[in-house]
Amino acid sequence: MNYEIKKQDFFERLGESCYMVLATSYNDVPMASTMTCLVFDDAIWMQTDKKFPKYNQLLNNPKVALVKNATQIEGTAQFCGHPLEKGNEKFASLMKKHHPESYEMYSTVDTEVVIKITPSKAIDWMYEKGDSSIYHLDFVNQKVEVQTYINGK
Repeated sequence: MNYEIKKQDFFERLGESCYMVLATSYNDVPMASTMTCLVFDDAIWMQTDKKFPKYNQLLNNPKVALVKNATQIEGTAQFCGHPLEKGNEKFASLMKKHHPESYEMYSTVDTEVVIKITPSKAIDWMYEKGDSSIYHLDFVNQKVEVQTYINGK
């Protein structure tokens, strides 16, 4: 299976906008938050307030996990400045397009920050023709493996 084709399919299936659960952890304190996400440039983007615990967790441990339906993603978080800052025009435009209320309520708050998640691995369950296929995407080594899972085997 071609990695580039599967990677493109993976990001297209996530959609340009979606909700995902973001899992963070620091000092053995895990936390999960449902986040409004944008998907572009082979990354998953979101924003949060610097006042929230997840911001401090990400400052100290940028390793994260994301879940959307039957898709699990591991990656690394990076802070990219304020949502309306130069360089975040695409993010701001897509937030305004897909989530106008959130854009209006939060993007002008001084303590908001954009988070870019760069995936390193994904496990993507696909249910096709009565079978379960588990796609293991390795974004770092640019590999994809497929595992068929039928009746627990």
